[in-house]
Amino acid sequence: MKKFLAAAMLAAMILSAGCGDKVEDVKQEAAQEVKEAAADVKDTAAKVEQKAAEVAGTPTTVDEKFSLGGIAPGMIFDEAKKILGEPTAQHDDDEFTFANGLTVDVEGNVVEEVKIRQAGVKTGAGVEVGMTEQNLIDAYGSADSTENDDGVVEHKYYSGDRRIKMEFNVSNGTIIEIKCSLND
Repeated sequence: MKKFLAAAMLAAMILSAGCGDKVEDVKQEAAQEVKEAAADVKDTAAKVEQKAAEVAGTPTTVDEKFSLGGIAPGMIFDEAKKILGEPTAQHDDDEFTFANGLTVDVEGNVVEEVKIRQAGVKTGAGVEVGMTEQNLIDAYGSADSTENDDGVVEHKYYSGDRRIKMEFNVSNGTIIEIKCSLND
């Protein structure tokens, strides 16, 4: 910003002095400095966003199989919208539904949970609602934990750093719901 102001003041002084060809040179130099300053600002903004995610304790990279529809918990919500488009519905202040049926819960601007209850949206490992329990085991292996609640079996898997949890609810041998969330 200081470079820009200095260049602008120099250009104004030269213009007021009426120095012909040199004025054009100064204009070009000032324009180049402004372009470079804008690129620096863009780089700094990207670094600040990355650091903010790290400070918030959200992962910036995730094992791909711990994502749903290309969305992973810890992702910046604006990035999720670039992938999914604008939400088709909003529930409360922090839950959004998209055209493909995916529901995304956010806190601030960070994705906390992604879930789906219909076919058509796959995990990073290719599993989707409607597939069999065996398809799940083939893709993810044995669950880290399993619970049975009135006939619905919940298979839980954790990322290597245990920051992300995938839950697959299975009824009568068929996946009926998939959730991917930050592990509290």
